[in-house]
Amino acid sequence: MEKQVYNFEALTKIRKKREKNRRIKMIMAAICIVAVLIVLYILSSSRCEYYVYKDKTDTEDNVDVSYETFADGYLKYSSNGIEFQKKFGRSEWNVALSYVHPFFTKSDSYAVLGDKGENSLILFNKNGKVKELTLKYPLVQATVSDQGIIEVILEGTNSNYIQVYAKNGELIADMRSSVEETGYPVTAAISPDGTQLAVSYYSISGMNSKTSIVFYDFSRQLQSDDVTLKGGFDYESALIPKLSFVDKNTVAAFGNSATYFYNIEDTPKVKKEIQFTQEIESVFENDKYIGYVLENSENPEKGKYSLQVYDKNGAKKLECKLNMNYDSIQMWGKKIIAVRENECTILNIKGNILFQGELEGNSIESIMPAKGWRTYHVIFRDKIVKMKLKFWKNS
Repeated sequence: MEKQVYNFEALTKIRKKREKNRRIKMIMAAICIVAVLIVLYILSSSRCEYYVYKDKTDTEDNVDVSYETFADGYLKYSSNGIEFQKKFGRSEWNVALSYVHPFFTKSDSYAVLGDKGENSLILFNKNGKVKELTLKYPLVQATVSDQGIIEVILEGTNSNYIQVYAKNGELIADMRSSVEETGYPVTAAISPDGTQLAVSYYSISGMNSKTSIVFYDFSRQLQSDDVTLKGGFDYESALIPKLSFVDKNTVAAFGNSATYFYNIEDTPKVKKEIQFTQEIESVFENDKYIGYVLENSENPEKGKYSLQVYDKNGAKKLECKLNMNYDSIQMWGKKIIAVRENECTILNIKGNILFQGELEGNSIESIMPAKGWRTYHVIFRDKIVKMKLKFWKNS
């Protein structure tokens, strides 16, 4: 049998050439990936100067109409009623009403529409009306949990009342408050699981005033007046008009120039405190972030407002100065949208302005993100359009 002879020198050269080619391919692939990432970053951070409208839907000319994202669609409500739409302009169900001052609040699975100053309140889910409540006293404020448990503040003749209802209308908790004893209940919030309640009371004694943030637990109660007081905190000469549950055991309290985060799992305690040198103009939040608009009087040449965004643990994610006009501001995912009349400012969590300018239409009511790159639903007073932002103008 003939003996096979290998040319090891030639094989080594071939192997080295293959390894060199493989390294070159890997380097080129890495360069391409980095180049793509750089292009994507530039595109995601760059400002658009133009826009186009698509999919126009005409609506009634009514300044009273509002839209909110809900479940897998939208809730449209006004003093005349409420309607659920999976797509704009396509009603799944509607309920006709005659409210004077419609008051709306929602959780992930439930929404509440009440008549502020009156005695009517209705609980909804994505399938329609769940329960209608006739309240004993006029409605001041309400929140709803993910299980459909409702908290309400009511204004009586000589006292105020904080009540909690199950989604079937059963009264779970009934607490009376008076200016002389506890103070005036400014606002309240119910936990996502519907077992805990936070209330902000405001009281005045002579020349002094204070706000008391008080926490209640009614997870183990037997009767509506058997509510457990967990604890609370007092703040002198302060008003705290907004409370929000970050999760079932964390509450955020928003004051004029500070925000306090409390852990209320056992005995309530302050876990984080954010102080501002300027008074807070507006607060906006979504499921991941809390944002603040502050008057930038210290450095007005850098921008009219200071915009700051924090995560729900109180860690700062953004601080930037902005010149903008706004009556309302919201955050959708990592996009912040401010609106006033026909002007809007859209920016991302990095503080990059994606668009700023006037839109063609009859007064902007709201702007919501839509599917597609830099695509938004714009709700005007008399129409809804899908707007796509562009870097260049169509010829």
